[in-house]
Amino acid sequence: MSPYNNLESGNLSSSSSISTKVSRRASPRITSSNNDEMGNGTTSPRISRQQRNGVIASPMIRRRRRSNQGSYNELFSLSILRLVLAILILVWFGVIIKLGSNLSTSSSSTNTADESPLMQKLREQINKSKIQNGNSLVKKMVNDQIKSTTPSIFELSLLGNTSPKDFKLHTPNAPSCSDPIDADSISFTLVSQLSHDRIWMVPYHCKRWGDNPMSIVIFTDENADIVKNQLVHEGCSREQLTVQTVSKTRYDPEETDYPVNVLRNLAFSQVKTTHLVYADVDFWPCESLHSILNIQSVKERMASDPKLATVIPVFQLNRRCREYKDCRDKNIPAMPKNKDELIALIKKRQASTFDPTNEGGHGSTRYISWKDQEEGKYLDLPCIRSNRYEPYLVLRYCNDLPPFQEGFSGYGKNKMTWAMQLRRSGYLFSQLGEAFLVHYPHLDSKSRLQWNKAPKQLRRVDSTRVGDVLEGKEGKNIDLFEYKRARVDALFLDYKDWLNDNVQDESRVPMCHNSLNDDIRLWVHRESQTEEEDESEDNDDASQQDNENDDGSEDLNENLAAEDGDEDTE
Repeated sequence: MSPYNNLESGNLSSSSSISTKVSRRASPRITSSNNDEMGNGTTSPRISRQQRNGVIASPMIRRRRRSNQGSYNELFSLSILRLVLAILILVWFGVIIKLGSNLSTSSSSTNTADESPLMQKLREQINKSKIQNGNSLVKKMVNDQIKSTTPSIFELSLLGNTSPKDFKLHTPNAPSCSDPIDADSISFTLVSQLSHDRIWMVPYHCKRWGDNPMSIVIFTDENADIVKNQLVHEGCSREQLTVQTVSKTRYDPEETDYPVNVLRNLAFSQVKTTHLVYADVDFWPCESLHSILNIQSVKERMASDPKLATVIPVFQLNRRCREYKDCRDKNIPAMPKNKDELIALIKKRQASTFDPTNEGGHGSTRYISWKDQEEGKYLDLPCIRSNRYEPYLVLRYCNDLPPFQEGFSGYGKNKMTWAMQLRRSGYLFSQLGEAFLVHYPHLDSKSRLQWNKAPKQLRRVDSTRVGDVLEGKEGKNIDLFEYKRARVDALFLDYKDWLNDNVQDESRVPMCHNSLNDDIRLWVHRESQTEEEDESEDNDDASQQDNENDDGSEDLNENLAAEDGDEDTE
């Protein structure tokens, strides 16, 4: 029964009781009046049976009945009004839902026109899975509305991008790479990007990098001058520090799509030196990095090769507190400043190579060789073990330098795609002795948490077996586009096609003969990939270190911790 029925029933019930009471009170008055007349000896007028039964009432009773009749009319009118309002509300909801459906259809047709065949096929699969929960539909409509009214981050693009698939070859407005430079003219800018909650890390970069140029871009609603004054107050150089800010509220109000590569390219644009050192703000440089880069032999090597990609090996400090929290009071003092402190921490198992479980990410760096590598000495990498290799680099800032592809935002493939393009464009990867970066053990970012989201069917599945699940019965109803990882994987396949079609292969560092099969880990696959993945799956599972590379990853940190001729580690 609707609330309207309940309300009407209540009113009618109340009115009936009133009528009953009026009849009962009216009868004694009539009777009393008649008894008085009889008592006075007068002849009582003839009273009909209807009068005796109270059907024909006295004038007072009739007035009350007319009043009650008015109440009936008012209640009836109010009920009609409520019924009309209920119908109008239902019609209004129907119109809204219809408009939302039309907008969704229109948006889908517009976007599909620009999508690759792979993306169109994915969308067709998704459309087969209908949303059955009304709350989910409302939530989706609200999110779509927010996205449609949020300005595109591409309006800040220095590359002229208008969509995620606008992949670019070169860095605009940079000096020419063909202009010769001499070693004495080489200088360096430390470049980084960060979110508002990591501003506190910048003064530690300033202290370790010294009084030398820095260019940073911060995703924050605060004014750049205010932020810079704060950082200068905490020890950064006003003359050497360049700060840009990008409004978080304007471009990512829901905090779901951190524009990392747009921020990186903006930071590049303010470089005034011949070379740049790129490191995300959670990777702190060793205190001697700038002085090592200024060794004469290092600068002569850089001057001789405009496509030299100097690799700075990356390590990580283990969190100093057992709880999952950012215990800065314990972490910050433990962050190693030089190689001796780093090796000592590794021996105590308090530090390690960065992300050792992700062999593809930094597995191509020759960490064991770096341990004995002299300060300022170069060691060329013989091959690259994975397309997921994403080192931090020192590079010449010039127009042939590939930019970060701005379609990759948030977590996932935003830096490895840059390294892929660098390698194919002919950059030579060579690691530098004594230099290193160390990762601060922060908590997972919101972008990482978005990346980690997965349907329940895939949450405990090894990344190399995701394809098997998606092709089976459990994968039929999975809406892949609801998840960040699938959307990034689809864009990555488009990027690989673009790279092969538009960038001539001038690689000077080959892929290792037993390089990892990275595509097997993708959630999204082309049909043509299946056979290739089946052939190389065993290679991936039983991957051995290439003969030219002496750094097996399985016992890497144990080898770093061991003294010469002594395998005993603390």
